[in-house]
Amino acid sequence: MDFTRDIVARRPDHGMTGLDLRLVFPAATAWLAAWLLIAFPGWAPGAQAALWAAALGVGLVVARRLVRARGVSAWGVGLVCCAAAALMASAVTVAAPGRLPETVRESAARQESVTVLLTVASIPVQTQSFGAPALFGPAGSDSGASARVRFRGTLTGIEQGEVARKGAGRGLSVPVVVFAETASGQTTALQIGSVVRLDATLRLTAAGDAASALVFGRGPPELLVTPPWWLGWAGELRTLFTTAAGDLPGDGGDLLPGLAIGDTSSVESDLDAAMKTSSLSHLTAVSGDTVGL
Repeated sequence: MDFTRDIVARRPDHGMTGLDLRLVFPAATAWLAAWLLIAFPGWAPGAQAALWAAALGVGLVVARRLVRARGVSAWGVGLVCCAAAALMASAVTVAAPGRLPETVRESAARQESVTVLLTVASIPVQTQSFGAPALFGPAGSDSGASARVRFRGTLTGIEQGEVARKGAGRGLSVPVVVFAETASGQTTALQIGSVVRLDATLRLTAAGDAASALVFGRGPPELLVTPPWWLGWAGELRTLFTTAAGDLPGDGGDLLPGLAIGDTSSVESDLDAAMKTSSLSHLTAVSGDTVGL
């Protein structure tokens, strides 16, 4: 009994009986720095230098107080806060140029017609309107041979004029949301991992959006490369699942692919309207490719 009591008395809790909330401050500082610098990426280089300098200064104070055997609790928290914010600033500084390179920024500002290379990153879903109806003619002019689709992708190349002939504008990695027309049967061919070429115009999104730009296609995308084998098998499995679900009776067969794999291509306009009226459309929005315009 005395041995057990002695172990309990010597627990390494340093006399703390409540929760240790000191890490809340570094976490909050990191989140705040990331939120501000993603919204204003131009501030990131200067903020990075200032925060690392502050971390170095506070670190020297902590080291001096340790040598003199003084308390460093508050200074230690300040050091971790500065270091966490500096890491966020460094990450934004490194990622921002690749996320929105000058080539894409200039093309969007001039509303130029360009040819882009895209890697499909989500299952294409049909859409009725996407903010640029003039690119596809007046509403209601679509025939049964084509459909308007939306999907997320990665812009890997941009070609226009001399740029196309010189092969420049390649090696990009810009997250985008694509709106395009597809011919009958082409939607199923645009599997995740496919590489396509598309004539389009670009529009930048708000800072902090998951996508850096919106791509409004002029005509259907041209399939260049099918998905690699480690992605292709999954695309085939999704297609088989959607086909099998279509044999189920009622609306359940149309809704099941959206609930399970985020494929809402089987949801007709009247069913989609009914889901929205009943505030249940979020149930099929599991693919994460919804976008606010």
